[in-house]
Amino acid sequence: MSKVNLSIIQQQIVTFDRGAILVKAGAGSGKTRVLTERIKRLCDLTKRKILAITFTNKAAEEMKARIGDLPDITTRLFVGTFHGFCQQVLESHGQLIGFPEIPHIFEDETDRLKLVELAIQQTPSYLYIYKQQDTKQQRQLCYNALNFISEVKRRLSTEESLQKDNADRDLILLYSSYQDILTSQNAIDFDDLILLTYNLFTTNPKIAALYRRTYEYICVDEAQDLNYAQYQLLRALTMGEHSNIMMVGDPNQSIFAFNGSSSEYMTKMFIEDYQPLTIELKENYRSAKRVLLAAQKIIPDSCDIANAVIEGMFEMHKLADEESEATWITEKIEKLVSLGNHDDIEGGITYEKIAVLARNKYVFNHLTKSLNAKGLPFYYKITPGAIKFESKLMNIFDMAFRVKLNPHDTLHWFRLIDLLGNQGAKNLSELFNTTTEKQYKEILSTIIGLSADGSNLKASLRTLSQVIENIIEDENEKGMILNDIKELLEHWYQYAKKANKKSLQQFKNSMALGKTHPLAQPNGITLSTVHTMKGQEYDIVFLMGMDDETFPDYRAIKNGGTELEQEKNNAYVAFTRSKRFLFVTWPEKRLMPWGDYKSRKISRFLETL
Repeated sequence: MSKVNLSIIQQQIVTFDRGAILVKAGAGSGKTRVLTERIKRLCDLTKRKILAITFTNKAAEEMKARIGDLPDITTRLFVGTFHGFCQQVLESHGQLIGFPEIPHIFEDETDRLKLVELAIQQTPSYLYIYKQQDTKQQRQLCYNALNFISEVKRRLSTEESLQKDNADRDLILLYSSYQDILTSQNAIDFDDLILLTYNLFTTNPKIAALYRRTYEYICVDEAQDLNYAQYQLLRALTMGEHSNIMMVGDPNQSIFAFNGSSSEYMTKMFIEDYQPLTIELKENYRSAKRVLLAAQKIIPDSCDIANAVIEGMFEMHKLADEESEATWITEKIEKLVSLGNHDDIEGGITYEKIAVLARNKYVFNHLTKSLNAKGLPFYYKITPGAIKFESKLMNIFDMAFRVKLNPHDTLHWFRLIDLLGNQGAKNLSELFNTTTEKQYKEILSTIIGLSADGSNLKASLRTLSQVIENIIEDENEKGMILNDIKELLEHWYQYAKKANKKSLQQFKNSMALGKTHPLAQPNGITLSTVHTMKGQEYDIVFLMGMDDETFPDYRAIKNGGTELEQEKNNAYVAFTRSKRFLFVTWPEKRLMPWGDYKSRKISRFLETL
């Protein structure tokens, strides 16, 4: 049994043995703690595997971090998203439904909209409608068509069932054209991952049975966000025989309604199909009373304080200038860490439990100098998600990379030759031979020379970086390209340390699903803008730079209206990132870019505090 402090009702959930269990967990009720502690116990209970499903890579990484270093954890436990699980299934058994290897994944909405446009060109009845529209209407028509295609796949529909349902005939034809184009390019889109895995399980019961035997227990986090396809995939996996399923979620926090999700799959369908033991967690262990009281003064009636259990701490401090503010925060962090333990903070106070937030990144300038001077560890938090290159050159690299891995990918091939102006080229080698720009030749040469297993990727990218340093004159452009290469290498490192058998194709698909982002928290204090911190909390939060015209931003003050209201919402979000202690600071003077000091006053959002 875990040494983590649990309430009686939390212990009941953790120690629940076999059968289905539904946990309705209110905000801050210790949902993730209960889930991870139960998974730890199940790892001790069974020698078979455990399947833990959640909805974002960030949540999956947080769960992995909480589970810790259990013996053989990577072989006995799958923690990831539905799409990540489906990718793994299709990589192993996709040949049974016509995929000897997992195809190229079109994950980007822009790419899928382009495929819709191509499908329209191949669907005369829809093309006629399309040509009657202006540019804005045409774009909306493409979005509507893409939404229809996604909805068809989320409903696990077929063309035959659409016809029986009397769906729009033109849209059915368009859907068929879209799928034909995907097939011709040896590709699938994001929604196909779940649809194909569902089809695999339902048409090959022996494969579903294999996974039932493999995974003795299934745990679903954030179950309020299940949609029809995801729920039916679980049913296809269990086939009415497997009942060791735990669903955890808050019916009041469903956020993916646009994706067809509904809390009813958790609160009604799951109950009807599996007759689970149902337990409710109501106490709020995440947010301290004092923090919630302060947040409520920014936006009244925004917090449920009645169920808050922890008292916590809230302080506001005015400092003489930015340097004094940075010094105060640094010294306060030192004192807290040296304190070691506090009754309100489980497991002791460490640098990793501390975050410093600000409206904009420049606000950290004095703080980073102060932290460095004291030798305190820190890092900047980056936005999670699939890689997005900033430089034109690395976007060309990305297109060429896709074409190398999937020669049938005409979508990115035509974009590539348009950008490089080589319309007569038939493949990457011909494109290289007919390209005169040195920077483009270097990109193409690098791509062409990559080994299928990625064994020379690191060396090739390092060589490319050295070449770029010599041939690109514009310092800003050079910096963007080198940062893009550095980020791509970081994605490779994240992929390589998890992959058993490496391949560039698997690497590309892992990037497409957002599985290679460096989400695991580095060591030290987290420095983050408020926008980047949405959806995450820390035990101890410092919110600095809370002077008017910094937060709220001077542009929002000037424009007023919705912009200023959004700034207030951001301030509320910043406050509620703190689970236990919140320290708010601002300087009475701020050094302006032109070299003069300007007097500042407290943020208008804090005047009532």
